[in-house]
Amino acid sequence: MEWSTKTAIVTGASSGIGEATALALAKRGSQLFLVARRREKLARVREECLRRGASRTIASAQDLSRPGEGQKVVEQCLHELGDLDFLICNAGYGIFGPTEATSPAQMARIWQVNYQSAYESIHRALPHFSRKQGGHIVLTSSVVGKKGMAFAAAYCATKFAQVGLGEALWGELRGTGIGVSVVCPGFTATEFHEAAERKLGSPGINRPLQGHSPEVVALAILNAIASRRRETHLTAAGRVLLALDRISPALSTRLMAWVGTREHKPPVERGA
Repeated sequence: MEWSTKTAIVTGASSGIGEATALALAKRGSQLFLVARRREKLARVREECLRRGASRTIASAQDLSRPGEGQKVVEQCLHELGDLDFLICNAGYGIFGPTEATSPAQMARIWQVNYQSAYESIHRALPHFSRKQGGHIVLTSSVVGKKGMAFAAAYCATKFAQVGLGEALWGELRGTGIGVSVVCPGFTATEFHEAAERKLGSPGINRPLQGHSPEVVALAILNAIASRRRETHLTAAGRVLLALDRISPALSTRLMAWVGTREHKPPVERGA
């Protein structure tokens, strides 16, 4: 693929997988429209992208928890850069803890950031992709978008929705020249987990986990675009889990209940 002629939107670009994806595209000379809430961190990523070879990079500090912002992302990119080839919907955060402790307002916010903003962007980008008979949509989901985990109900719901959206879109867009990829990482070493552990009193991941770097996920995203791969799973553990789910759904459900309880259940306070 001739990456240097392409224009990409990357949401959640101020750190983690989004930052790594932006830098990987920059190294290949792509034109970038970077979106995140944290202005200073996003500006730093923009400068690094330019240093690494991006032909042009715009940083747009936007809060995707606000309804309609996903649509504005695409409109601004088309206005500022004149084109769009890759829409990489990566923005997201986690809520871990008991479902009864997750308020409807918290559920509405995580839904807006993780799923609805991506839907807004895709809905706005599709007419542009249809006119040019090309383009590619990437949804950064998770292995827990394929199999739910205890004490992560809100997060899992948004990731399941991304998988469903990606599958449906892929079916709708076959033969149009527009590609759709869902990328499902496992545990990734980013600040996501430090941010998530502050939700609902959950300790978050309470032991070191073997995972992968955000650079590995970024490479998987680029490979998915280049190969037009519908779904990508990055970890052997994730692939084994899904294979187990096909053989024995009850056993895989028990396994994820055990994992979620061990990793995310808030500590019980005991009397002296």
